[in-house]
Amino acid sequence: MLGENGSGKSTVLRTIALALAGSEALPEILGDLDWWIREGHDSASIELVLATANDDLRRVELKFVRGSGTLRFLTDNQNTLRELDDALRHAARNYFVVGYGVNRRVTLDSQSIAPTSSAYRTSRSQNVATLFSSNSALVSLEQWAIDLDYRRGDKGLDLVRSALNKLLPDVKFAGVDKEHRRLRFKTPDGTLPLELLSDGYQAMAAWCGDLLFRVTETFKNYKDPLNTRGLLLIDELDLHLHPVWQRQLVSFLRATLPRFQIIATTHSPLTVHQAGTEELFVLKRGASPDAGVIVEKFAGAPNKLTLSQLIQSPIFGLDTLDSPQVAEVRRNLRALKGLPVSDQKGRAATVKPASTTAGRARQIRALEAKLEGVPDRDRVPAYLRPTNLLLERIAQELQGKQSSGAGASVQKAVKAVARTKAQPSTGKLK
Repeated sequence: MLGENGSGKSTVLRTIALALAGSEALPEILGDLDWWIREGHDSASIELVLATANDDLRRVELKFVRGSGTLRFLTDNQNTLRELDDALRHAARNYFVVGYGVNRRVTLDSQSIAPTSSAYRTSRSQNVATLFSSNSALVSLEQWAIDLDYRRGDKGLDLVRSALNKLLPDVKFAGVDKEHRRLRFKTPDGTLPLELLSDGYQAMAAWCGDLLFRVTETFKNYKDPLNTRGLLLIDELDLHLHPVWQRQLVSFLRATLPRFQIIATTHSPLTVHQAGTEELFVLKRGASPDAGVIVEKFAGAPNKLTLSQLIQSPIFGLDTLDSPQVAEVRRNLRALKGLPVSDQKGRAATVKPASTTAGRARQIRALEAKLEGVPDRDRVPAYLRPTNLLLERIAQELQGKQSSGAGASVQKAVKAVARTKAQPSTGKLK
């Protein structure tokens, strides 16, 4: 999901986690019931449609009434919750959900694998706690790995080693320092403990470790626990990540959890660029305050666009790949030359033209000097010149024509250009 700040991306993740929590864990993450209701309204509802492994559709709906307490909330929604609770009683791992908010930090208790919190007692609420509370912490990757090493030996660390080696570039897992009870990694600077890696490496290792811990501990009796079905919710998927990592993370998650459904939020075009057909949804505010937020499915596959096409598409709204400073120079230069100032945002030139021709010429030379060394986006490569010629001739033919005769004009222009000598080096102009 892509959207501006305040468009409701995080709320969507929380509503999914809440609706799938079950009546035992739900009170632990519900919080102030009125928080879920839009300002100025007295009620609200969450509606989910789930597809089981057999593609059977099941509906989950939770209703909220302003001013009512948790007990009434559970009573009002008991029919909806009963079916989910029955499935959870059959097997606690049914409808398995794990979620992460923007505050993903490790527990400060160095001797504990999982953080202790009186607010989140059930495993289902602990699995999504960071979505609801900035005070919630992740499990300690270091203590979990040390425990695995103690219980299963080096073979028990294979999962951790494989995941971290795929996820962290230029760093390899080197094992456990049993004497000092810490993990070691081979880096370009030598073998270092986890605590001496950069903050970015530590953050990614901690989050990855928490995810692996929750999946493997829930499905520990499975031969391949990472091949189970589940739902992963991530707010700001690419938080604090270097661009190279952003381009790798989606592929890592797909390869590590091939049967998981992943719902994530992002602001990064590098992350969006990895989405396939029907995988990107854009949240937009309506034209009026009462219209709320509209969710639109992106038409097409972002991963089939170039990165520049994606950045300049309406979902990001950038009208140029130039820096703001260069874009302003270009606008001013076009204005001084008497050319249209093309700016989708409606920005006007900021230069005040000199009153004399000589003065304007000096202004133009000064601006052109500022653009020295800047790529000339108006320079047309040789292989595109025939195409541009065709478009110019079509535009000339259509100028002043009525729409009824446009088709004939286009055909006339195409035939005229086809007869020209200018041909691309790759073959005929079609």
